[in-house]
Amino acid sequence: MDGFKEFFSSLKTKLYGKKNDKTRKITISIVFCLVILLILTVDLLPREMEFSLGQQSPTDIRAPETRTIVDEEATQAREDLALANVSPVYKEDREALSKAQENKDRIFSFLLEASEETSFNEAELFFSELNIELDNDQWDYLINLDDTDLASLRVALSTALEEIYRGAVYEDDLNNSKEELLEIIASEYEDDNFTLVEDIFTALLFPNIVIDQEATENKEAEILAGLEPVTITINSGELIVQEGQEIGSQELSFLEEFSISRGEISWFKITGVTFYFLILTLVIFYYLIYYQPEIWRENNQVFLLESLLIILFFIAFILNRFQIDVLAYLAPVAMVSILATVLINTAAAVAVTIYISLLLPILFTGDFLLAASYFIAGMAGIFSVAEVSQRSDLVKAGFNVSGTMALTIIVLNFLNPAQLLLDYLVLAGLGLANGILVAVLANGLLPYLENGFDLTSAVKLLELSNPSNPLLKRLLVEAPGTYHHSVLVGNLAETAADQIGADSLLARVGAYYHDIGKLKRPFFFSDNQFGDENPHNKIKPNLSSLIIKSHVKDGIELAEKHKLPQEIIDIIAQHQGTSLISYFYQQAKESETRSNISETDFRYEGPKPQSKEAALIMLADVCEAAVRSKNFNKSNHSRIESVVKGLIREKLIDNELDESNLTLQELNIIGDSFSRVLTGIYHQRVDYPDDLEEEVEEVKDQGNEVKDKNNDKQSNIQSKDGSGTEEND
Repeated sequence: MDGFKEFFSSLKTKLYGKKNDKTRKITISIVFCLVILLILTVDLLPREMEFSLGQQSPTDIRAPETRTIVDEEATQAREDLALANVSPVYKEDREALSKAQENKDRIFSFLLEASEETSFNEAELFFSELNIELDNDQWDYLINLDDTDLASLRVALSTALEEIYRGAVYEDDLNNSKEELLEIIASEYEDDNFTLVEDIFTALLFPNIVIDQEATENKEAEILAGLEPVTITINSGELIVQEGQEIGSQELSFLEEFSISRGEISWFKITGVTFYFLILTLVIFYYLIYYQPEIWRENNQVFLLESLLIILFFIAFILNRFQIDVLAYLAPVAMVSILATVLINTAAAVAVTIYISLLLPILFTGDFLLAASYFIAGMAGIFSVAEVSQRSDLVKAGFNVSGTMALTIIVLNFLNPAQLLLDYLVLAGLGLANGILVAVLANGLLPYLENGFDLTSAVKLLELSNPSNPLLKRLLVEAPGTYHHSVLVGNLAETAADQIGADSLLARVGAYYHDIGKLKRPFFFSDNQFGDENPHNKIKPNLSSLIIKSHVKDGIELAEKHKLPQEIIDIIAQHQGTSLISYFYQQAKESETRSNISETDFRYEGPKPQSKEAALIMLADVCEAAVRSKNFNKSNHSRIESVVKGLIREKLIDNELDESNLTLQELNIIGDSFSRVLTGIYHQRVDYPDDLEEEVEEVKDQGNEVKDKNNDKQSNIQSKDGSGTEEND
């Protein structure tokens, strides 16, 4: 187990590097950008699938986005139905009769000139020029007609043509006109064998009312232009082809419409998403570098923000795999907002929330109504944990996010009034579920993030401030004087921290633990010496100094053993700085056996306070101890203020506060704050009279007399009640 802890600690050291390791920070940031960019663009990369008509689908294929597609088959059926009801446009052919009469005259001229010597081949060639097919039987009939029969047939045919062309001969009704022609010929020319050659003479008939192709096509085009295509709206995530289903023409057209079957890369979309992501990311980095430099200097805080974003985008990526649009409302954006607020600060949380709100919708439908929902939910989470007093506040924050998210989603979707009431209920339910998910994730991840990134949240500090903490309980039992001293130091540090803008909670909790190293040898410290015996009287000053100094080292070891946060360990290490243990140093100088005394041997090893909180605890520690040791029970405010400010001045002159970033103005505020609090603790009390014990005894005697009288009255009442009862019996 210890080996695992060492490995994990080593891994964190390698990952974070030094406090402001720019090379490592840039490397991790580039990795972060690549991961987020991959999540955003993975759906835009080509799919390695090729499909053909009649193939069985190897998997379920869903639409990657919502799109309205033209249904080609249904559209074609609608067009065919519309065209079937369109009547053609006709035009008159005025030369139809003359062409028919001309062909008739040519036939009869040929027949009159023909003789028995005219061959069938010659006749067939002649009739073929008129687009008339001739067989042997027909030729035998025609060549055997005499001049009288030919003249009679010619007259009958001329009469029939003239009568037919008095009316309309439609192109698409030519067969009826041919039948009418034969009837007229039969009435004029009676010959039973005429049926052999009737096809020759009906072939002379040309329509005089023909279809105007150009006008008809224009008419059809106008009708088709007025028809709306049949469209199908396919929602994101909707099933196009089920696994094992045979791919039909419609399914194949859908696959091609979404570029699924062609494996095409959406270069324009990828380029747009990439540049949009880079712009937003550069803006957030610029903000951290120039407006939150205290965060940018801390590698672990930067890596925490990047890790939270990767976790969120990965969850959103999983939700997007279901390809159901409304699941976008489940993305737990407020989780990042809450954890960033608790672990870093509100300014960073607001900036990251804006960043997420503008970027995350790209992963879903691109609907920026989502951005508004994400932003409002994130801000609700930030406001809910602005002042955290216990871990359950994170659960309350989740409920706040639930209500805010549900209301926001419903209000924003009023912009789409076509939705049904059920749709609003579903969206509201998703908003409520979002808050619950946020609460679960924030509570679950917080301890791991604190340990993994060496950060201390207000929740952790509040847990450590609980008197039931094992270390504080040990301190109370084994070193009660140190415990009460630490509580007073905590009160002093917290009050002053509030006034100078430092972390008051960290100052108070750090003060509670700053002297836990005294648990190893509690009776070597005056806090815990309740008798006349002082163990330092039996040892040399240099050894006493070594024991006193060791409480810092012992405190660090004890804090690390109990896994206290690094901020608390730093306070333990820095709360004495390099101060001189003057009492034993003076003793050593006055000793006759030591002529050469080094001041370094009587100074703490440091380091000096590196933060305002550590410096506050150093000052509160020395001021509380000094005022208590001077027994100011009857002192006034001015005397305590003089002592406090004198001690602060000594620390300043001794350069103990050089690295704490405290200003002279803040030191003056700290001195006033300490003086007020210490005056309240060690205020002037009223003198009690010398004969207080006699007065107390008199009060006790009077009380006993009253008690005896009450007992007598009670016994008299009981006796009366008893006598009355006997008489009744």
